Amino acid sequence: MFRAQARVMRGLSAIALFLGFLPGPAPAETVKLKVTIDNSAIYMTPSMGSQKLANMPLNRILDSEGTQGEFYKVKFDQNGIKIIGYIHKEVVEEISESEAEQFARQAGAPGQAVQSQADIVAQLNAGIDENKALIRERKDLDKAVDDLRLLIARAFHLEDRQKQKEVVCLAYYWLGIALKQQGDSYHALREFRHMFEVDPGFAAEASKNEYNPDVSRLLGNAEKQYKGLLVEYTLNINTEPQEATIKIDGKAIANSPYIYQTAETKFTLEIEKEGYLPAKELVLLTEPVTHKSYVLQRRGRSIKVASKPAAAKVFLDGEDTGQATDCELPFIDLGPHKVRIAAENYADWETSFQLLEGPGPYPISAVLAIRNYSPFRKWGGPESRFLKLPKAVTVDAAGNVYIADESDAKVRKFDPDLRPLAWSDPNHGIQSLDTPAGIVIDNQGFLYVTDSASSCLVKFDRSGKRLGSWGGKGIRNSEFDGPSGIAIDKNNDLYVADTGNHRVVKYAAAGGVKRVWGRQGTTKGDFMYPTGIAVNAANEVIVVDKWGRVQIFSADGVPLAEFAGLGSGEGLLSRPLGLCLDADGNIYVADTGNDRIEKFTPAGKVIAQWGYGTGSVQMKSPAGVAVDGKGAVFVVERDVHRLQEFRVPAR
Repeated sequence: MFRAQARVMRGLSAIALFLGFLPGPAPAETVKLKVTIDNSAIYMTPSMGSQKLANMPLNRILDSEGTQGEFYKVKFDQNGIKIIGYIHKEVVEEISESEAEQFARQAGAPGQAVQSQADIVAQLNAGIDENKALIRERKDLDKAVDDLRLLIARAFHLEDRQKQKEVVCLAYYWLGIALKQQGDSYHALREFRHMFEVDPGFAAEASKNEYNPDVSRLLGNAEKQYKGLLVEYTLNINTEPQEATIKIDGKAIANSPYIYQTAETKFTLEIEKEGYLPAKELVLLTEPVTHKSYVLQRRGRSIKVASKPAAAKVFLDGEDTGQATDCELPFIDLGPHKVRIAAENYADWETSFQLLEGPGPYPISAVLAIRNYSPFRKWGGPESRFLKLPKAVTVDAAGNVYIADESDAKVRKFDPDLRPLAWSDPNHGIQSLDTPAGIVIDNQGFLYVTDSASSCLVKFDRSGKRLGSWGGKGIRNSEFDGPSGIAIDKNNDLYVADTGNHRVVKYAAAGGVKRVWGRQGTTKGDFMYPTGIAVNAANEVIVVDKWGRVQIFSADGVPLAEFAGLGSGEGLLSRPLGLCLDADGNIYVADTGNDRIEKFTPAGKVIAQWGYGTGSVQMKSPAGVAVDGKGAVFVVERDVHRLQEFRVPAR
């Protein structure tokens, strides 16, 4: 007798352990429960086959002191006696205090008719058969799982304890089969274990015809767990790369590879290694020995690289990626990197950056600067009488080319195909110029020309009609001394290189002086005969002088940067006369004394240089330079009376 009682107690303890409801302290506040199924049973202990203490009518209110697994522990009055028992979770629901008061008033109301034991058995068997059919056909598995759990709860209405155990074991068996078919081996093992805990004999009978080897293995493990024979699991953990930190439920235990042995079947496994994304998994062990391997993903992000023009090679940290723009480099390690983009006839483009975590690919976009130019067209030459000592060139938005020279025409106009165009002004206003030196066109088509001999600035309309002039020889702010280069900003303010006065004069479009800066000298902000001038998209003013320096100023004349210098080497200049910018802010200088064009980045780094001679690919004394919207470069050569157009060589 004593041994039998001990076995019963061990069985109940095992059920409590596996179902997770070892008794604990009562909650601070009582939970109100409402009975949802009429004639629901309250039992002496939270286990199948326990002695029934009472049946509760529909809507009866009970006080709960907490839960033990799938049961609520409740207190109720029976003939004036306070009784403590257990009721299954499936037949009650938690309610608020106000709802409890409302339903308490209905406690004496009649419930549903009490079913006979035979009817309950018939309904339970029919329910199990119906769900068996669904499970065998692998249909509506979620419904089958829910129905079988409810059938287990309803089995508590059976007074025949043996029949109750038989039905519940059969329901647990098919519940485990359904969960296994859903891929949930862990919970399938738990339900099989519950089946053996209810009654090992009925459990064996329910599962005796199982031929699926995977299910049979789970059934065997469940029975071993019930008998206490399977008390430790082995988990072989490996990672790539190795030496990763292994954490179990948040606690570091070892580095990989590692063999972890435990009596727990459910825990959280974390893998961490510096420079790699962490891995985290809720492990549910169902086999005595389990192997798990993790390939860690480096912390990184893809890089999307685009360039204009496209089809350029992409180098990452000095290595050829084998890809060409526009492309995406997949999964690059986080941290500092350098990308170089290279294309034939273009200057290499480089950027250094810190790759950080973020959404989507990290974007890199480059506009490649042309490095090599080849002659495309030329106009005039040493024997030409059409051009005479050309000084400046510019291109309008339509691609028309304008050349200021000392011929009778003073300003020559060509269409985009370099066919000469005549001015339509009947008074030949353009020809009133003496010695034009600089030329610019605003966004409305008005033409501004500096006249170095007359020391003035003259404005013309589209037809060539003279609209007015200002200046005159002198040193006052409104006067000039041999002005040359001229530029215009996005506000239509004009900037004149006042060469003989060693300064820059800023005019409003209407002619009023807005600012003057500079003086003769070689220190920062001073000039030695400034000649070429341009304004970039940021309204910064770039000026080159005959001392070979390129200086950058704010629109108000504040010095910002300078580069180049006097000389003949790369990046140096000799008596430069002309200067212009392209759409990307690259700076082109007509390096007159060195018979070449030098091209710089906005920061002053040399991109390209070409010239040195009178051949078709060379030049002599270039005085003016301009770039059109397509990147073609136009150069006028003062001493050989020639216009040349250069373009990037065809690939």
